Amino acid sequence: MSIRRDVRPTWAEIDLGAFTRNVDAVARLLPDGSRLIAVLKANGYGHGAVELARRCAPDRVAMIAVALLEEAIELRRAGVELPLLVLGPLTREQVVMALDENVTIGVCGPEELEDVCAIARERDVAIHLKLDSGMGRMGVTESELPRVAEMIRATPRLRVEAVYTHYASAGEDDDFTAAQTASFDRMRGVIDAPLHHLANSAATLRGNVRPGDYVRCGIVLLGAFRHPERSEGPGGECGAPPLPPRSLATLGMTLEPVLKWRTEIMRLKDLPAGQAIGYGTAFRTERTSRIATLPVGYADGYDRLLSNRGEVLVRGRRAPVVGRVSMDLVTIDVTDVAGASLGDEVELLGETITAQELAEKTSTITYEIFCRISARVPRVYR
Repeated sequence: MSIRRDVRPTWAEIDLGAFTRNVDAVARLLPDGSRLIAVLKANGYGHGAVELARRCAPDRVAMIAVALLEEAIELRRAGVELPLLVLGPLTREQVVMALDENVTIGVCGPEELEDVCAIARERDVAIHLKLDSGMGRMGVTESELPRVAEMIRATPRLRVEAVYTHYASAGEDDDFTAAQTASFDRMRGVIDAPLHHLANSAATLRGNVRPGDYVRCGIVLLGAFRHPERSEGPGGECGAPPLPPRSLATLGMTLEPVLKWRTEIMRLKDLPAGQAIGYGTAFRTERTSRIATLPVGYADGYDRLLSNRGEVLVRGRRAPVVGRVSMDLVTIDVTDVAGASLGDEVELLGETITAQELAEKTSTITYEIFCRISARVPRVYR
C-alpha cells in the first residue's frame, strides 16, 4: 500500500539519505585539492533542487551549479547559502540581478562578456569563463581568445575566478576527451584563473580528474549509472554515465538510486481471450487475462513509447504494459502475478525498473526520463 494517503496514488519518492551518501562517495573519490560542484539544474533533474541543495554540506560541496538565473534565485530564496553558479547565458539585466543575489556568472562568449565588462566598470564582478575546447556549443573559441583577453585586461574590476569547459563524450571516446583537455590547456595559456573545472559525471567516474581541478557532477549524484554488462545503450552525456573500467566496488564506492516512481492498482478486471485494450485496439488478449489499470500516463511523463513494451514491478514480479499508454492511465497484465490486488504498490522506476531501462526502451537518455516526470506527480521526501 502507499506510504502516503494525502497525495494522489502516483508519486515520486526521493531518498535524501541516498543523495547525501552519493555526494559523500563522489567527494571521497576526488584527488587532492579537488572539490565537487553539484549540478542541480532543471529542478535537480526532476528530483527537487531545493531539497537536494539543502543536503549539500559545505565540507563536501564547494558550489551548486544551475542552468538558469531563476533556478539560482529559487535556491537563494529557499535559504541556500552555498556559492551558486549559473551556467547558462545571461542578458545584461540578468547579470545585474545575479550579482545582487550573490550568484556567480558563467560567461559563455565574447558578446556576453561585453555586457559583463560594461557592468564591471561600476562594480566588482567575478566570473567563471567557459572555453570551447571542442564541443562546439557555448564557450569562447580559440580564435576569439585574443579579443576576450584584451577585454579582460581592460576591465580592472573584472576577476576571472575560474575557467572551465565541457566534455562532449567523456564516457565513450577517450581520444576526443584527451584532445579536449589538450585544447583547454592551450587556451589556458592565454587566459588562466585560480580554479579550473572540466570533468562531468562520466569523466569523474572514469578518473579523468587532475589534482586541484573541480568537477561538475549531476546525474551520478542521483545514483544513475550504466552497467556496461547490462546495456548497449549510449553513455557519457548521451545516457547514464558508464561505470569506469574498474568496478565501483574496486573504487570503494556505492551509488544508490535516489528517485523511485510509484503508483497503485486502482482497477482490476478479468477479461476473455481476444479482448481489445486501450486506444486503437493496439493490444488484444491471447488468453483469459487479469488486467490492472494504473492512475498514471504520458501527462505524468510516462512515455507513450512504452505502450506494449514497458514493464512495471508488482509484488516483486515484472508485469508488462499492455495497450497504449494514455494521458492519465496505463494498463498492465498481472495474470502471472499471484495475489495482485487493488491498492498494490507498483514500481514504475526504481531499483529494478531503472531509468536506463526506460531510456533504452524509448530511445532516449536517462536525463530525459527524470526531467520529464511532470510537476503533477507529487514528490515525497524522506
